[in-house]
Amino acid sequence: MELKTLRYFVAVAEELHFGRAARRLHISQPPLSRQIKKLEEDLGSVLLRRSQRRVELTRAGEIFLVHTAAILRQVDAAAAAVHCAERGEMGRLEIGYFRGAIYALLPNILERFRVKAPKVEIGLRELNMDEVHRAVADGLVDVGLLRPPLADAGLSTALLSREPLVAVVADANPLSRKPRLKLTDLARQPFVTFGPSPSVLGDQIMNACYRAGFTPRVVQRARHPEALIGLVRSGAGVALVAASAGLGSGGGVKFRALDSRLPMAEIVMAWRRNNADPLLRTFLDVAQSMAAGKPTARKRR
Repeated sequence: MELKTLRYFVAVAEELHFGRAARRLHISQPPLSRQIKKLEEDLGSVLLRRSQRRVELTRAGEIFLVHTAAILRQVDAAAAAVHCAERGEMGRLEIGYFRGAIYALLPNILERFRVKAPKVEIGLRELNMDEVHRAVADGLVDVGLLRPPLADAGLSTALLSREPLVAVVADANPLSRKPRLKLTDLARQPFVTFGPSPSVLGDQIMNACYRAGFTPRVVQRARHPEALIGLVRSGAGVALVAASAGLGSGGGVKFRALDSRLPMAEIVMAWRRNNADPLLRTFLDVAQSMAAGKPTARKRR
């Protein structure tokens, strides 16, 4: 019993007219009649009562129509799902990210990605920088967002964002009254910075201070920007963070641009070079289009 034959039967059963059904199917009437007759012979049951004036479904035909229509809907849905998967618009995508990517970058990418591929299930894993790297390399996640550099021949990377570092000072600190600061303005201030584990951004901040001619007097360390901002708010010292870390941080502190030449805080996405999943390619296209400032094409309906 072929799907084509089932479609022929559904057309006749819905039209209750062989001529109209043939036109709907873009075939001539005689082969349609032969196919329906053969179907009835194969089933050993009469599905349609034919007369010169009308065509009617038998009770067996009514039951067969219900099941046949359901089968064809499932087949059509399966075919549509296959095409969605081939276009990278269906499936599950696992994303690993470090805390700094969640302030603005990752939510904006996900918003556009959900427009492009609304049927995709997304898994999110917040990890530290080393864990993101290992998760991508080991295939635990499909793509990771982290800070460069990333030396791994098995991974491909693409730059997503570059943003400046800003100084965080408490409202009570006289430095908060200046609209802009120089890095050397912070030389005599107690510092709170990233740690205790190694940090790409923390190392960049310390090296920038060394180049400016002073060694920061570090009094506290914390793993995440929110904790650093909280320590500054409590009066522990000053901090340098990526500009996006100030989004929604609340009161009690000021974020001040720096005149000094400082490294930019960069975020890249990384994925395994041999990963040819169309779903991953869709995500990469959306993320890179956003990074380049290009509008992402909406899914055609």
